[in-house]
Amino acid sequence: MKDSDIFTIEKKIGYTFKNKALLERAFTHSSASREATKNYESLEFLGDSLLDFIVAKRLMVENPDAHEGALTSRRAEIVSQEPLEKEIEHLGLAKFLIVGKGESNETITAHTKVKSNLFEAIVGAIYFDSGRVEDAEKFVLSKLRSHFDGSYKHAGEADHKTELNEFASKHKIKVEYKLIEQSGAPHSPTFKIEVLLDGLYAGVGIGRTKKAAQQEAAKMAMSRIKGNEDR
Repeated sequence: MKDSDIFTIEKKIGYTFKNKALLERAFTHSSASREATKNYESLEFLGDSLLDFIVAKRLMVENPDAHEGALTSRRAEIVSQEPLEKEIEHLGLAKFLIVGKGESNETITAHTKVKSNLFEAIVGAIYFDSGRVEDAEKFVLSKLRSHFDGSYKHAGEADHKTELNEFASKHKIKVEYKLIEQSGAPHSPTFKIEVLLDGLYAGVGIGRTKKAAQQEAAKMAMSRIKGNEDR
């Protein structure tokens, strides 16, 4: 990585690295190196955990009366792939990703997951370089500040959809609810809804409202997930 690129990246993220090799590692895709100490994957692993902590801490400060379920749901929204991808795009950092020979930067960085992983790798690298959570926190809160404007106020109870969303966020799984049947009189309909995880059937629910049916579908999905984990 050229010195001019390092300078530009540091300016964009608002942090100057003592160990420039660590910054380069945070921008090295596994296609460029499979060695754990030379690509961003372990830094992304660390950054993912730090991001959860930093966002949870901030949400608790902003919403001291919120229940666990509401905080969990909001955190899952903030740390999901899309917000992180958008910030990487906003900062113009994807073009600096180092990819393997014969690979295209544009092709690899076209994936949402790659850009969200890059954001998390930067968080991990900042912490690893400084040894201070505060420095990683400064980066996260400054770049995701639109999500922490104090406008989110909710103290609802936990529910099955929240639990499923948290699981899906942690495992980078897409959750989708699909209406498969509507029956009954127009004034009193019954809805049957499937929940899909990464496009695969995970559960089905029936209810008098779509929301109630989604809750039942999520409940079944979580029951199946927990059942598999216990085996």
